[in-house]
Amino acid sequence: METVESVLAQDVIEPAMKADRYDGLARLLHWIFAAAILYATAAGYALAQLPDGATREFLSHLNMSIATVLIALFPLRVWWASVRATPRELPGVSDAQRTIAHGVHRLLYLTIFAVLASGYLMVPNGYAFFGLIEIPTPFGPGALTAQLFAFHRASCALLAALVVLHVLAVIKHQWIARNGVLQRML
Repeated sequence: METVESVLAQDVIEPAMKADRYDGLARLLHWIFAAAILYATAAGYALAQLPDGATREFLSHLNMSIATVLIALFPLRVWWASVRATPRELPGVSDAQRTIAHGVHRLLYLTIFAVLASGYLMVPNGYAFFGLIEIPTPFGPGALTAQLFAFHRASCALLAALVVLHVLAVIKHQWIARNGVLQRML
């Protein structure tokens, strides 16, 4: 049976204590992933256009090294998103919009996982992490790595589309609905 104190804690005290923005770790992880995803998207499409050579090799190794950092941070990001306190709900956002936003965020996380996992698995014979240490990968060149590469490219395209959708939603909420969504992540 609920006590008066537990009802007050759930309905009055806890919502009053909620912040108007995400905590520092959530914001830091968001912007690390945002910068890395934007870089990797641009670099990935550039790599598809570049001929073999030193520039292509440098960008490829840099891309794999940055992705390795994200692979290490991804479990922390998922865990923190599941345990941290969330900010107050945005004013003027319907339950349907909230449900869609949460669904898109889950799809973003799933797609980031697919991109990172397939990116690692598709690399035959390992790679040098920022030129410092060799990171082994499980497969050599062949049909499997070619299929993983195709899956990786499709996942990257989906991730790019989801990022565009995310940015459009921020623009809509920040400058059309004017509900201050951007300040929550700054």
